[in-house]
Amino acid sequence: MLVLVPATAAAGVATATDGFGQAGGAPVQSIDADVVQTVEFRLLPNATGRIGVTLRYEPGVNVTSLVTYGAGSRTLVDANGFEERQNGRWLWNGETERPSLTFEVSVNRSGPTFEGLAWVDAGDWALARPRTAFAYRNDSTRWRYSWRDTGSVDRRTRLENQGTVGSSMVYLGPHETMRANVTGGSLRVVEPAAANASNTDRAVRSIQRASTQLRVGARDSEVTVFVAPAPLRDGGLAVDGRSGRQDVWVSDRTPVAPPDNIWLHEYVHPRQSLGLGPGMRWFREASATYYAGLLSVRQGLDGRDGYRAFLDTLRDHESGRVTLSNRSDWHSDYTPYSKGTRTLATLDARIRNDTDGNRTLQDVFRQMNRKNGTVTYDDFKGMVANVSGSNHDEWLDDHVAGTAVVSVPTDPYVYAAPDPDSDADGDGLNTSQERAAGAHPFDADTDGDSLSDGRERALGGTGVIGR
Repeated sequence: MLVLVPATAAAGVATATDGFGQAGGAPVQSIDADVVQTVEFRLLPNATGRIGVTLRYEPGVNVTSLVTYGAGSRTLVDANGFEERQNGRWLWNGETERPSLTFEVSVNRSGPTFEGLAWVDAGDWALARPRTAFAYRNDSTRWRYSWRDTGSVDRRTRLENQGTVGSSMVYLGPHETMRANVTGGSLRVVEPAAANASNTDRAVRSIQRASTQLRVGARDSEVTVFVAPAPLRDGGLAVDGRSGRQDVWVSDRTPVAPPDNIWLHEYVHPRQSLGLGPGMRWFREASATYYAGLLSVRQGLDGRDGYRAFLDTLRDHESGRVTLSNRSDWHSDYTPYSKGTRTLATLDARIRNDTDGNRTLQDVFRQMNRKNGTVTYDDFKGMVANVSGSNHDEWLDDHVAGTAVVSVPTDPYVYAAPDPDSDADGDGLNTSQERAAGAHPFDADTDGDSLSDGRERALGGTGVIGR
């Protein structure tokens, strides 16, 4: 059940939130924390492209040094108890009990791979990922870091106007919040007033189903999805979270359908709790792209047309002779989305064939998530062998560490869910019955006679043939 909760923050009222750390009202020194940081965000009238940010600190009695990190996108408005250092850093003077820094922060920035804005301030609303990291020392000589030593810092957020925050992103402006349960956690969807929310319900249902379909472990307690209006670019973006929470944004213009289904693509990223070595960097985007399309097809989104779009994309995603494991050999940052996706689709089919459908690429994915430390290419080959019971080293060396062109399977049953009782097209026939009848697993009316395959079979028809 979806629950739509309107935002209640009134304009001009400082509102405490639980983003970027713990919930809290006015800053009060935490008994256990070495440092309390309170970050205040605000929209700036007549300053489109920038937001206001104030960083307030309460260093504990044993803290001897404190430094904040920033970038060239920040313009100082006021400094109390801090002195500027090189590379956008500010050093506490060690005397001011409650030092603070106020900046105007430039928000409009593009992402690392695709053209268009990944973050934006549109004047009456903003979606941003401001840097609020800091480091400190107490009586010891070792530096402690806010993003790593989370148990010894208390990080809080306050909004001067309407808005909401996640674990890493902040939205400022009018909005509504939708909450839904997903397997192993919860989903929070933030709908800005400026967004076209016509796809939201369908997207949430798709993510809920994907949370059950994708059995790879690594479940965050909460994933926040920000529905992103223009002028943010088409597509989406996931960022690293903390404390079991993660944020993504998805364009409000993105369809909930194969072949790409960016809603599911960005949902897969929070399910990747793996560290990837240099030879495996391609896996992150390749697996998100593959499972976004595959799970959409298995959900029956757009039926046979959706399956065709997915398969056509796999076929068309040819990036030439390129070595996935060698980043310098990639034609572009799009290589993992193209050859990487084709490689995983084919490898998944090989694993299912080796194990009579009892194991899949998801079992490899799960082992990767469970591994302590980074997953190397040799680790990956070992996990594939362990899951499949067969040695695929030669094939992997040709297609991952080599430049061999990948030929993807075209049989639709290769992409059907392993469960023989699944019914992706909702025609009343499970996968086993579809196969026996010669029907298409993603088309409810294989022969196009206006009778569903299940109904035709119940009537004793024989027209359910061919794919």
